[in-house]
Amino acid sequence: MDSFQANQFCKHTFLQIYQKNIEEKLQKIDLFLKVSPKKLNIHNTSELLNISEEEVKDIMLKNDISSINPASFFIIMVQGSSYICGLLRRELQRGSKTIYSIEDISYIYQLNPQKVIDAKKESNIDEITSENIKTLFEYIPVQIWE
Repeated sequence: MDSFQANQFCKHTFLQIYQKNIEEKLQKIDLFLKVSPKKLNIHNTSELLNISEEEVKDIMLKNDISSINPASFFIIMVQGSSYICGLLRRELQRGSKTIYSIEDISYIYQLNPQKVIDAKKESNIDEITSENIKTLFEYIPVQIWE
């Protein structure tokens, strides 16, 4: 008998997605840059940023980068095409903030603004900050095809 697994949309919260796909990746990047900055190369950069080695090389060529160090790593990250690269780029475009607007959160994380508004109300958060953003994410429903 063939094994068949039917895919379906499964309900999650954005917090689950954030913790698994975003926070974990940012922690890996942060740890690598702190512990192993001398090991930065095209291959490691490609893996950390979820972009191809060819894309890393293209960005290096366009920006006259001869070797990868923590500073050039961030240049590559800001110009990369992966979700994590785009997230950093969008966050940098919004500037360093202590309080985030609904529009900031929607833009940075590519979330429906109405879902962020609803989550803010439901979570009783007055001002969105880095301290309470995960609480907000708990109230943002997402559906994933699994």
